[in-house]
Amino acid sequence: MEQPVVPGTEHGPEGVRFAFVGISNAPTDWGRVLAALSGAGLTLVALPGEAPATPATAPALTPPAPAAPTRMTPPSVLDLHAYLLTAIGKAARRRLTDRLAARGLRLWHLTVMALLGDLGPQMKTALAARLDMNASDLVKIVNDLERAGHVDCVRDTADRRRVVVALTAEGRTALAELSADIASADDDILAPLSPAERDQLGSLLRRVHRHLEPAPAGVVHEAPSGTHHRGQGTGPSVRTHSAEDGRIDWSLPAKSLARFVDARRGAYPAAYTHHHGRRLEILAAEVTRHTYAGTPGLVLHTEDEGVVIVTGAAAHTGRNHALALTRLRTEDGREIAPEEYFGAADPEPADEHRTLSDG
Repeated sequence: MEQPVVPGTEHGPEGVRFAFVGISNAPTDWGRVLAALSGAGLTLVALPGEAPATPATAPALTPPAPAAPTRMTPPSVLDLHAYLLTAIGKAARRRLTDRLAARGLRLWHLTVMALLGDLGPQMKTALAARLDMNASDLVKIVNDLERAGHVDCVRDTADRRRVVVALTAEGRTALAELSADIASADDDILAPLSPAERDQLGSLLRRVHRHLEPAPAGVVHEAPSGTHHRGQGTGPSVRTHSAEDGRIDWSLPAKSLARFVDARRGAYPAAYTHHHGRRLEILAAEVTRHTYAGTPGLVLHTEDEGVVIVTGAAAHTGRNHALALTRLRTEDGREIAPEEYFGAADPEPADEHRTLSDG
């Protein structure tokens, strides 16, 4: 509705003054209206300090301000994958940051807790190096988590001279709750995709991530995208509904993984991991006779047990048995011996370190 107020006053033959206010539900030429009124014998008188409000100079109707343009992304940049990844990443980071902030945490807190959950207790220097983080910043994050009761700084049971950071029971519970919360954020972001499409997208993104940020030499693990393959007992559950069901979590005990590999034999998918971003199926494996130390997922060449993979959350202690590989299948469908895939061990040092991943 237009409600222009015309500057000036009018008066009739009796000299009674009044203000003129025009109201209309449709666009109106107020100049013509005022001209018609003047022709009826009304006189236009300017207010003090105002220019005379004659029909010729009466203010015209001010057109409504144009609506704000609709926000849009230039269609041409939607063909640029780097742009898409950046835009989606910004939106996903905002949602993740909001979920963490609601719990009084930041992204670094989650990252440290997740690494401790994946690899077990770690020295602060090792944590900082693995996360490519400034040591002093790492100390602040650990102190925050310790005050919150999520981690403890304790003496290493294998070497009492060392102090390691370990998740507390409360920390593991908080990490599980965070993971569930973040999974719901993933569901919101990936709502347009079917479960199969989400699995495919995750696999492709992990491959690109491995290309841009290779894992340290001798490590085959990537953090699991979820815990649905673990089951409620000592090892992963076996289902055939999702490609993720065959993913190997190297932080589990060797006995559990040996049973898992055996149970997946003949099922789809077979038990699998990743090495240098490529899918690698484990067709047959057994628990080692000896114990080994290292990061879960670490590949070792041994003289008497062949190619073995370090397993278990407390693998750094050196008291865990590992998984000895006996048969593999590559992405192109070839079934080969582990020694053929990983190559022979170098004579010096005795064990060559490479890595597998559970991504």
